[in-house]
Amino acid sequence: MGNIFVFLLIVLGFLGYLVSQIYNELTRLNSRVDRNFSGIDTQLSRRHAVIKKLVASVGREEKSVINQFEALTKLIEKANLQRGNQQAVFDTENQISRMWNQILNLPQLQSIRGFRDLNKQIAEIEEEIAASRRTYNDSVERFNTYLMSFPAGFIAQLLFKQFQQKTYFQATAEERQDIEI
Repeated sequence: MGNIFVFLLIVLGFLGYLVSQIYNELTRLNSRVDRNFSGIDTQLSRRHAVIKKLVASVGREEKSVINQFEALTKLIEKANLQRGNQQAVFDTENQISRMWNQILNLPQLQSIRGFRDLNKQIAEIEEEIAASRRTYNDSVERFNTYLMSFPAGFIAQLLFKQFQQKTYFQATAEERQDIEI
């Protein structure tokens, strides 16, 4: 009888250890996804600040372009208000990227003083946003893979309902099409 009790304690101890290891790994991976989403958010905030500077310089130099920049600024502010909703941020971010590409093709902008410097900064920020998206998607892939693996996925479904699969940052169908310049 004593040996069975010791065996059951060992099995329960092992199961407790396994469950705690799975919980800790899910928590670590979830935290990485959140941190990487925050990286995207940081780059979007930087872009917002630079675009506001560009709007100010355009406002001084070329009033006819202001309407397009105001629409862009409103979209950026909308994205800032949606920070808690990842899918809404992704959708708005995709709209911002499309609108920005359209604005860059306006011939009036090329003659504005300081535009080239600000445009270069925005191009660098766009590259960092793309890198942040890749990093985010990588962390989502790791989290989702771990969540679907055995025994982690099985235990997570039974005990840890707060861990759900994460959504990848994806381009829209419109963004996948070639842009005519």
